[in-house]
Amino acid sequence: MKHFISCLLLSTLAVANEVSVFGAGNLDSDKPYGLSSTEKHILKNKTELNTIDTKVKTVKSTIESLSQRIDGLESIYEGDSKKLNDAVLDLSTLLKNDELKSTEIENIKKVTNQILTIQEENRKTNEENLNNLKKAIDELSKVVNSINGSYVSSTEFKKNMEQFVTVKEFEALKKLVVKEESKPAAKVTTKNDIDEKYRDLTNEQLLEKAKELFKIDYFTDAIPIFEYLITNHYKPAESNFYLGEMWYYRKQYSEAITYFKESAMLYDKASYMPKLLLHSAISFEKVNDLDNAASFYTTLINVYPNSKEAQTANKNLINLN
Repeated sequence: MKHFISCLLLSTLAVANEVSVFGAGNLDSDKPYGLSSTEKHILKNKTELNTIDTKVKTVKSTIESLSQRIDGLESIYEGDSKKLNDAVLDLSTLLKNDELKSTEIENIKKVTNQILTIQEENRKTNEENLNNLKKAIDELSKVVNSINGSYVSSTEFKKNMEQFVTVKEFEALKKLVVKEESKPAAKVTTKNDIDEKYRDLTNEQLLEKAKELFKIDYFTDAIPIFEYLITNHYKPAESNFYLGEMWYYRKQYSEAITYFKESAMLYDKASYMPKLLLHSAISFEKVNDLDNAASFYTTLINVYPNSKEAQTANKNLINLN
């Protein structure tokens, strides 16, 4: 369910100006009209996704063609090797014939050696070419797998986009947008904002130190470190998650939602995602946004059914209903 979580989080803060009516805003139309800025963005992503799907299919077809060529080359090589071996055996038989003159024998030996040399050279060349071709196909396969892992299918895309622009969520979206726009610009944190005893640490060391401080509830010291790491673009997804956690434990739920959303938008396959989804759902419940709370509980249960967070989500969802 690639990017499903990111789209779900984005849907809670998206801007929508008006609801489409009388056919306007129909993304399935051959020539869509009356699209909002959100729908235009969706249509653009849909077009790009179709282009990517076409390219992936072309690359897969190329890989299959190359694999068939390798099989053909291997068959030809085996056939040529057999022919050369048969020729050498025939010549060896002739060498045993006592009636042949010595000069003829020497000539045959020379030809035999030449054939053996050519055979060995061809073997090495063919083997090298086949290995290079196989390596190229392996690399190409990795690229295709990477593309497949980076983009959702058209079915998943449609499902996510339907959640993103449903009329049912329209009023809730407007309220959330107002809250979001009223917030001040993100703070740019420098090393001067960090406790002096940590300023000489590298980004990697700072992240470990901030997590240590988080574990012992030293939030006041940990927060500026995580903010600094985000400013310096060092593992911002993880830093946003921990900032969300600290504001969650401080019961600043709207603030926590903002950081959780940013974390999941940056990277939605982290090991902490079950906890992020659970605490996001609880935060929505605390700010009385019950629809989004239910959506996040449901997503957690569906995506991570075996997690302990999913068990908690099941109980909370029952109480919510």
